[in-house]
Amino acid sequence: PHYLSRLEPLTLLSAIATHTKRLGLVGTLTTSYNAPYNVARRFASLDHISHGRAGWNVVTSGDAGTAGNYGLDEHYDYDTRYGRASEHVKLVQALWDSYEPDALPRDRATAQFLDPEKLHALHHRGEHFSVAGPLNIERPPQGAPVIFQAGDSDQGRDLGAEIGEGIFTHAGSLQSAKAFYGDIKGRAVSKYGRRPEDLVILPGIGVVIGDTDDEAADLEQHYR
Repeated sequence: PHYLSRLEPLTLLSAIATHTKRLGLVGTLTTSYNAPYNVARRFASLDHISHGRAGWNVVTSGDAGTAGNYGLDEHYDYDTRYGRASEHVKLVQALWDSYEPDALPRDRATAQFLDPEKLHALHHRGEHFSVAGPLNIERPPQGAPVIFQAGDSDQGRDLGAEIGEGIFTHAGSLQSAKAFYGDIKGRAVSKYGRRPEDLVILPGIGVVIGDTDDEAADLEQHYR
């Protein structure tokens, strides 16, 4: 059922935002089949609606069949996917920075709504994208929604080390979890000049609850 009725994430999270106050709202959007301007606009909107609780889980799409829905015969190869992703995320972040924090004084006394010197266009022409800017939504409450990433390939780890603030992962053992942690942090420092504390690693676990250990073990076996 999960794959047969999948709601569009930003629409769903906007609805959840109106019924919650403390939950972070992280939606997954692919850099392979979305334009940076639209992604920036949608997450800026969610950040305003939620009063600063939006996050973007960056993916490049692993399902080759997706290409046929976007006018392509084949999915992008690995190097192209991750090259696009790196440029895409930096563009989205630059669009969020279109407005400096004090770009909208809204000063009734001087009748000044906008300080035009604090609104910035991009005029970007890169390998994969061309974006003029600026974004048509004022600066998000967070300044920039939080960037999450979960790739585990070599290119995926590089992307996470470059742009990720929260890294989703799953490891089968404590040893492999430590190895992943050390690898991602090491890449962030050595390849991209970031600090180890710039990235938070979020390992996933599965929890089965029962009144006793035996009951929990039986439930785990049943659901597997």
